[in-house]
Amino acid sequence: MRRSSKNTIISAVALAATCVPATTFGQTTLTIRGGMSRATLSGVLTEGVPESALKARTGLSVGASATIPVQDNFGLRLDGGYVQKGYRAEQQGLEANYYIDYIELSGLGAINLTPSGSPSTANLLIGPSFAFKTGCEKSATISVGGETSNVSESCGEDTRAVDLGITGGIGARMAVSEQMTLSMDLRYTLGLLSVDETGDEDIKNRNLILQVGVGFPIGE
Repeated sequence: MRRSSKNTIISAVALAATCVPATTFGQTTLTIRGGMSRATLSGVLTEGVPESALKARTGLSVGASATIPVQDNFGLRLDGGYVQKGYRAEQQGLEANYYIDYIELSGLGAINLTPSGSPSTANLLIGPSFAFKTGCEKSATISVGGETSNVSESCGEDTRAVDLGITGGIGARMAVSEQMTLSMDLRYTLGLLSVDETGDEDIKNRNLILQVGVGFPIGE
């Protein structure tokens, strides 16, 4: 009797999942997203600091997106949000940080990799991104002979205000009801412009983002 009840529950859950209307993925979906960013800069040359001392900056990434179906296996995803980029460097006696914060917008093609009518989807994402700098700070902590000194300054004038990049990644969505979906995606953005406004260095953003989201289909 107990085994029968357990099998009945499993069957009911499976049936409920397969009965989520396919139209959930055929509608425009607004999704609120949040997660983490792992960022660094290519071509960073920090005097006196070996390459092994360069570290990624772990930061915040939050925003929203609208996924618009175009064809059965293709959609357009418009993203916008706040993301923290830059890099860190650590070695004995020195910790240096170069933090750049952006509002980033992207328009991604979403190619559906799963069969039509599935209660969940996996998507290949690719497209351009545009980032607008909201803040920038350089800081360093130096420890010599038991004494520690801190230096911090804005790098606003020396850092390009706008960045252009190419974003690619993968995403997955699962319908939990007619009114809500859950999603997760992993995206990598390759910056195309040097962030150095002075032209002395060719350093570009490199950024990996992992986000989870809650989506709400809108329209018909």
